[in-house]
Amino acid sequence: MAFPYHLKTFWRKFAPLILVLVLLAGAGTWYRFWGPGEFNARSLKAYNSILAALIELKRSPDNFEAMMQAGVGYYNLSQLNKAEKYYLKATETQPENALPWNNLGNTYRELLQLEDAERAYQKAIVLEPTNPTSYLNLANLYNRWPTDEKGDRHPKILPILLQALKSTNRDISILRALVDYYDAAGNTKSADEYRQEIELHNAEAVNPPDKV
Repeated sequence: MAFPYHLKTFWRKFAPLILVLVLLAGAGTWYRFWGPGEFNARSLKAYNSILAALIELKRSPDNFEAMMQAGVGYYNLSQLNKAEKYYLKATETQPENALPWNNLGNTYRELLQLEDAERAYQKAIVLEPTNPTSYLNLANLYNRWPTDEKGDRHPKILPILLQALKSTNRDISILRALVDYYDAAGNTKSADEYRQEIELHNAEAVNPPDKV
């Protein structure tokens, strides 16, 4: 049966476009379910976050929040060199802000630039000494430090945790890290002391003392 003339014209005009759309849909399905870069919700969120940040930076090149957003997005996609680029821009824009230095430390750690990571975490600690995050990241970095390299940092783990304990007013995350440290070292007595302090923290959180 012959097609009406107007249908022939339609297919002749739009067939290439329809074919391209079908191929793109097929390629997208393959990439999503079977491809080497299996797409997921986190990747999509990171891409969208980066896109929004780059649009904002084009409009406002000195936007600190957009720099950080781009850095976090690229870090989550494991595009570490690009993450480094935007975190460095953020440190230049707000050099007294500890957050980009901490995130830069995370990026250097994943790049295995261990000494650069150490310096970045130390800078974050100097800028914000009451925040436990950078202390914990630095202790974790020292724990991962190769023991066969010159300048082994493992002996520095305990001093940095004790410094953090004092500077953060005995933050519970630091107490937990000390429990883990002493448990791993086989020092049950010290681990139990910090464990008891954590239990006291938790009890006070449930039943806070009466205000005078």
